[in-house]
Order: sequence, then structure tokens, then C-alpha cells
Amino acid sequence: MRAIRALLVDRIGKVRRDALTLKDLESQAYLYRAALSELRTEMTMRTRNGSAAMRTATSALRREVDALDGHMKEAIANLKHEIQMDLDSRKNEAKNDLKRQAIQHEEILNKSLVTLGELRTLSEEVRWDNMRNSVIALSSFLLVIIFSMEILSNGKSKKQPPPPPPKPEVTQLEGEGLQKMNWVT
Repeated sequence: MRAIRALLVDRIGKVRRDALTLKDLESQAYLYRAALSELRTEMTMRTRNGSAAMRTATSALRREVDALDGHMKEAIANLKHEIQMDLDSRKNEAKNDLKRQAIQHEEILNKSLVTLGELRTLSEEVRWDNMRNSVIALSSFLLVIIFSMEILSNGKSKKQPPPPPPKPEVTQLEGEGLQKMNWVT
């Protein structure tokens, strides 16, 4: 019994030496809670720092996106403006081309009208020259005929003496007292 008792005392001493006391357990629990609280604080700080970094990165990205959006809108506005200017200049060029063609057509028409007028004038001049030449030719032909007839009649009259002029015959009209002369040939 003494041996069992000694074993028991020895074991109880060993348990007391090796076993934890209430103070040790409370102290371990306190340390555990402190470590857990520190871990929570550290995790909260890391989460806050991470979310703050994410917010900072997000806001930086948002600013970049806004800046790119502004640049893109400016570029699109510039492109629209340039395209509009190109369209307007092309419209103006087309209008100028049409005006230039209209002016060229008018010039050609005017030149044609002037040429036509000159041709009409020339044809009238030729017509009047032809008429003048025809009149001159007919007049000269008529004069030649008249001269030839005069020459022929003069040639015949030289051969025959001219006939004596007829004697007038006087007749009295009854009732009025007028005289009528009859020429006898």
C-alpha cells in the first residue's frame, strides 16, 4: 500500500508539476484572447489598407478612364469637325466646279452666239453683195439691151426718113362747143 501510495503521491506530484493550474489556464486564455484580438486588429488593418489601396487604385483608374474618355471625345469631336470641314470644302469645290462649268457653257454659248451673229452678218453681206451684183448685172444688161436697141433704131432711122407728123383733125361736138382733135396716122 505504501508503494501504491507512493506511486499515487508521485503521480499527483507529477500531475501537479506537469498539469496546468487555474492561473496558468487563465493566463493562457488571456494570452490566447490577446493574440486573437491582435490578429483581428491586424486583419482589420490589412483589410482596411487593402480596401484603401483598392479604392486609391480604382479612383486612379477612374481618373485615367475619365481622362481617356475626355481625350476620346475631343478626338471624336476633332474628327467630326475635320470631316464636316472636308464635306463643306468638297461641297464648295463642287459648287465652284458647277459654277465654272456654267461659266464655261455661258462663254461657249456667247462665243457661239457671236460667231452665229458674225455668220449672219457675213451671209447678209454676201446676200447684199450678190443682190447688188445682180442689180448691177441686170442694169448693165438692160443698158446693153437699151443701147443696142437705140443703135438698131438709129441705124434704121438713118435709112428711112421719119414719117411726117399727122395733121390734127378738129371736130365739133354738138351741144357743148368743145372741139375734139383726132390725130390721123
